[in-house]
Amino acid sequence: RMPCRLPVLLKALLRLLWDVHTERGATPEPVRAALLHGATQCLVLLDRCSQGQVKVLLEGVHSSCEEHRVRECLRRVLEST
Repeated sequence: RMPCRLPVLLKALLRLLWDVHTERGATPEPVRAALLHGATQCLVLLDRCSQGQVKVLLEGVHSSCEEHRVRECLRRVLEST
């Protein structure tokens, strides 16, 4: 079931990470941190459901990402077991 949904879910989760990181509104820092953590955990679970496909796809994104906070989230996904 997951292979056909992987591109859509991965794109949505990466977009969530980016939007939470770049949003400069009145969102309190603990809420932003919780959203980033939740999105990261979802990426880890998606990777497990897709037999490691997420890690393969994120390799290029991680190496080209210059935003420290987003890069840290991606690193946690890539290092998860």
